[in-house]
Amino acid sequence: MTFNYLLRDSAAWTLFFFGLVVVAVVTQLIKNHRKRLKKKLILPYLLSALIKAAPALFLSGLCWYVGLNLIAAGFLLCAVGDILLDLPEEKFPLAFEFGAGSFGVALIVFAVASYYKPLAGHPLRPLVLTNVIIALFIIRWVLPLIPRSRRKLELAYFSLLIISNFFAGHSNAAVFLGSSLWFMSDLSIGLSTYVPKTPTNSLDTLGLYDLGLYFLAIGFLNFN
Repeated sequence: MTFNYLLRDSAAWTLFFFGLVVVAVVTQLIKNHRKRLKKKLILPYLLSALIKAAPALFLSGLCWYVGLNLIAAGFLLCAVGDILLDLPEEKFPLAFEFGAGSFGVALIVFAVASYYKPLAGHPLRPLVLTNVIIALFIIRWVLPLIPRSRRKLELAYFSLLIISNFFAGHSNAAVFLGSSLWFMSDLSIGLSTYVPKTPTNSLDTLGLYDLGLYFLAIGFLNFN
């Protein structure tokens, strides 16, 4: 198997995707910096949420264009989750729950897609154990700090992350790498959300997540 780092063998689409990622990450960095300083945000929150979701929306459109409708649905669910989780909770009280649910369904979609795109011999399967051990260590550390009202939801979501990564370990290297980067991104989000003074930012969280989506797209688009 030849590993191709371009989306569907297209440098133009790849550059466009990473352009969207750079704009999304920079927008989130500025937004979070101004929130910490308690300054007024430059962009309306809906526009900021759409910019954050733009990379996933682009991948959804690309997959739909080439006829991979299941994968397109997965990326669209990611985009919906990006938008919902970026909305202020004081104005949208259930945005977090619906956003986490959207991402959870996306993980199920990608797990199913990975199952139907296996790599002979499953050579990547042992690497899943490493991710599981890291996840369990961090969850054990963070769990007491999570508000009780959110613990079940957070545990359910991270269980889906582990399950999805397990199925990705049966697929090609790009799919497994994409799943693992998404995995690390969400672990970083968990640390930055619940552990005070964690030195993480949008580059560690959104950047890793978008890079994970990129490799998932490569795995599903380039190795049909």
